[in-house]
Amino acid sequence: MIVDKLSLLLVVATAIILTGAIVIFFAESGHPDSQITTLLDAVWWTVSTVTTVGYGDIVPVTDVGKIIAVFYMIFGISILGIFLSVLGTRFYRLRFEKDEKDFSIVQKKFFDRIDILEKNQEKFGNDLRDLIDKLKQNS
Repeated sequence: MIVDKLSLLLVVATAIILTGAIVIFFAESGHPDSQITTLLDAVWWTVSTVTTVGYGDIVPVTDVGKIIAVFYMIFGISILGIFLSVLGTRFYRLRFEKDEKDFSIVQKKFFDRIDILEKNQEKFGNDLRDLIDKLKQNS
C-alpha cells in the first residue's frame, strides 16, 4: 500500500516537473535576456527549483516566469513534506505494528492463563468446601 502511494507520488511529481519545464520554456525562451533557451535548461531549472536546491545559475527573467517559479518553489516544499510523511509512516508501521502484533499475542496468552487460574481457583474452592463438609460430618 505504501509502495503504491510512493509510486503515485513519484509519477505525479514527474508529470508536474515535466509540465513545468515545458511551461517555463515557452514563457522564457522568447525573451532576449532569458537564460532558459533550451528544453534541457528548462528541465534543469524546474528540477533544481522543485528539489529546493535553487542553484541560481538559471533564473526566470519574465514576470510570468517568476510567477511560475513561485508556484514551483511552493510545490517543491509541499511534495518534499508529503514524501517524508509517507516514508515516515512506512517506517513507523514496520517498527511498531510488528511490536503491537507481538504484544497482542502475549496479551492473549496472559489472559488465557488468568482464565485457567480462575477456573483452578474455583475448583480448589469447591474441593476445599467438600473437604470441610466431610470433616464436619466425621466429627
